[in-house]
Amino acid sequence: MSDCLLTPVKPVVLGEGAYEDGPEYPLGPITPLVVRKQAWWAFLAGGFHTYGQNQMWRMEPGWLAALDTPGAFHMATFKRIVTAREWWKWVPDQSVFVNGPGSGPHVNAAARSVDGDWMMIYLAGKGDVTIHTDKIITSAQCKATWFDPQTGEASEAGTFPTGNLGTGTFPEWKNQTFRPPSTSEDAVLIVEAC
Repeated sequence: MSDCLLTPVKPVVLGEGAYEDGPEYPLGPITPLVVRKQAWWAFLAGGFHTYGQNQMWRMEPGWLAALDTPGAFHMATFKRIVTAREWWKWVPDQSVFVNGPGSGPHVNAAARSVDGDWMMIYLAGKGDVTIHTDKIITSAQCKATWFDPQTGEASEAGTFPTGNLGTGTFPEWKNQTFRPPSTSEDAVLIVEAC
């Protein structure tokens, strides 16, 4: 994230994260969840990500079947979710968290539109988070939607006040607590003006 704050902004690529199914990593096998975390963390921090798979790069026996591993499919889902928004207009912004940014392997990441009309939040685990809905500045209400980072399936999370553009003289600070769907290892939350 610090490279994103440089003037001019410097491009950053996580060019070689841990490869899916890689046996040589001391912390255990690299699962599809680890692969997803790497991609979401890199992208929401303002960088880019490249996916790797152990059998593919080594061209080991059975490498062709590795093209259909879960992590590879999850990267296609990642692309669909990310490119459905004007990703070139977002800025990394961990200040959207009132609480619950997490730490270590459970760190959550967020970015928001420079126009203030949407936020994208990646939750690396199952814990609740509280989000500043007042970061949506273009509307008095915002709509939240959960996305499963494995399948891309969406489910509504509700409509909430932003505290902005109301009848009062000054904006109100508003926040909302969210609990990820119980069926997912990780989750993506998109909050947008409505």
